[in-house]
Amino acid sequence: MKNKSLIIFAFFLSMISFSCETTYLDTKPTASIDAGSAYATTKNAAAAINGIYRSFVVRYLSSQGHSGHPAMMITLDHLGEDFLIGTTAGTNGWHAGESRWVAHRTDVGTFSQFPYEMYYRIIGNANIGIANIDKAVGPAADRNALKGEALALRAFGYFNLVQLYGKRYESRAKPNTQLGVPLVLEPTTAGKPRNTVEEVYAQINKDLADAALLLTSARLNKSHFNLNVVRGMQARVALVQQDWANAAKFAAEARAGYVPMTATQYQDGFQDIANPEWMWGFDHLEDQSEFFGGYHSYISCNYNSTVIRTYPKIINNLLYAQIPASDVRSKMWVENPTATNSIVPPGGVRPRFLNQKFRLPGVPSTSAMGDVPYMRAAEMYLIEAEARARLNETAAASKVLFDLVKARDPNYVQSTRTGDALVNEILLQRRIELWGEGHRFFDLKRTNAPLNRNGTNAIPAVVLLFDVPAGDVRWEFVIPRREINANPAIVQNPL
Repeated sequence: MKNKSLIIFAFFLSMISFSCETTYLDTKPTASIDAGSAYATTKNAAAAINGIYRSFVVRYLSSQGHSGHPAMMITLDHLGEDFLIGTTAGTNGWHAGESRWVAHRTDVGTFSQFPYEMYYRIIGNANIGIANIDKAVGPAADRNALKGEALALRAFGYFNLVQLYGKRYESRAKPNTQLGVPLVLEPTTAGKPRNTVEEVYAQINKDLADAALLLTSARLNKSHFNLNVVRGMQARVALVQQDWANAAKFAAEARAGYVPMTATQYQDGFQDIANPEWMWGFDHLEDQSEFFGGYHSYISCNYNSTVIRTYPKIINNLLYAQIPASDVRSKMWVENPTATNSIVPPGGVRPRFLNQKFRLPGVPSTSAMGDVPYMRAAEMYLIEAEARARLNETAAASKVLFDLVKARDPNYVQSTRTGDALVNEILLQRRIELWGEGHRFFDLKRTNAPLNRNGTNAIPAVVLLFDVPAGDVRWEFVIPRREINANPAIVQNPL
């Protein structure tokens, strides 16, 4: 890969743009800051690690639609069948190419390049931290915590990359020798060949295990990794690898100390990191606005932007029909287009099944300053329930599911389903609960399920595409042309 641009520039950008330790940055010219200076002390190192988190939410490729990981969350749901563009005005608007499954299948397009560059930037900066933190002057506990965060950040980057650019992991085909992505584990500018999917997952698991040993102290805020979030990442990885026992174990450990939010909190707009169910997220501070590039600029129901006014997001009508009226989540969308309880900005259209889940303060909202949920305890309930169901631990699976869904629907009765029927019920609850939070494409891919939009309210002129078979080459993002040209060791995915 073209590591020079993805790593060296990434480090430079993190030091000039993201740090809250401005007193350190003022001590010497920005362009001369090097790894030795950045990690000379644990205080300086904390500023550099803060910069990596900030790189989650900046614009890539100078595009407002590519504003970091939250933009990927939105796009990954557009690739599914449940998160839809609500009007024909979106035919040539943002995310039309992604919805049609063409944007990630051209090697000269920005969408194949954007996640590749972003996640390798995170990895490159994490590598610098891992390589230098042990020499930092300061308390050993601080060094350990910062190294744990860097390891977890590297694992996070690789987990996203291998799911996007590699074939799905298949537990019955170990070792998974299909091509994944290049493993770069130290600061370097040398291009590397692609490692196998098995090798990439082995490194992800090692980094997370090492991070768990180091992250033993409390964190300052929810924007950073702690042990709970690392356990949550381990649960996600185990779920993808069909390692059901570890998925259940880690998910249960991850949600320790968290409970499902109340029905009142569920209707608060999914924009406040203080929500007690949120485990990890982006705390959107006033001096860090991305304005029209922010997550809520594209996903909220009431931000005063062209996207929200003219082609807001709607839910798959077939999915919505399966949500009982007694379930608070039924209030997250409005079926009746003339309903007075639907919130839109001035001049905003009201298509059927209109999104109300993501809502900013004010009507209209002139600020896109909503926080972003990277991980919630509800996901951990669902991972544990699914894993236990696949282990045929029926009673335990249905009880975990009940503990979550009862908080959403007071009329919910503990499931008596077994086997595949119970798994399917859990997967249905996952689709409802995590709508808009960036899970659907990965869920379809990991379960080897096809894309199927037939019979839904997907607008033909917008999506164009209604079916993609499981295992089709289109489930893999293509390697960007910039990487192919710069790295003679790289191999392209099937086109």
